[in-house]
Amino acid sequence: MVSRENKVVGGFVAVAMALTFGGFWLTDLPDEILMVLLFFVGVVAPMVVNNYLDTRESV
Repeated sequence: MVSRENKVVGGFVAVAMALTFGGFWLTDLPDEILMVLLFFVGVVAPMVVNNYLDTRESV
């Protein structure tokens, strides 16, 4: 069974990959900005969401 945390991370990683590859093909943004986008959406955002959901469940 897939946990809530894994679903959140998987969803954010899929969105991050789509945004990054779409950005490479459809925009003229520098690679550094797209890599920051990939890191933020794929790593930082799921941690923030999971921490928020964890604290909400404990209250």
